[in-house]
Amino acid sequence: MFLDNLSASVLRFCRSHGLSYEAASELCHISSRYFGDIARGRTAPTILTLEKLCVGFDLTPNDLLLPSELPAEPSFRDPMPVTQIRSFRYAHLLGHGDYPVCPRCGITLEREYQAYCDRCGQCLNWKEFSKAVVISSEK
Repeated sequence: MFLDNLSASVLRFCRSHGLSYEAASELCHISSRYFGDIARGRTAPTILTLEKLCVGFDLTPNDLLLPSELPAEPSFRDPMPVTQIRSFRYAHLLGHGDYPVCPRCGITLEREYQAYCDRCGQCLNWKEFSKAVVISSEK
């Protein structure tokens, strides 16, 4: 995924600016052979090389590494209401057995009222949590 996104960005930049691999590699101060391997997705560049690509192309790391079809502001920044609680059958014997569920990725959250999901980063809204539906952990 990482190499595919980087390769697509590098190729898109070269096409849009009418640059050959040699000309683009000179802009970035890296060898043309290494640049070609990066453009083809055959090698993972070092952090130093990524910095050289960003400086040479005058791009931010996000412009270089994120796929172009992503929206400008990721949707996970908009709060989603937590509306489900996962209930574990025997966990109540230990004093706890019900855990909130992330509305985006569906994982069981470690605790209530955390601002973001630990796995997907979804911003969470707890206003309607008192009306959450209990779901069983059993399939």
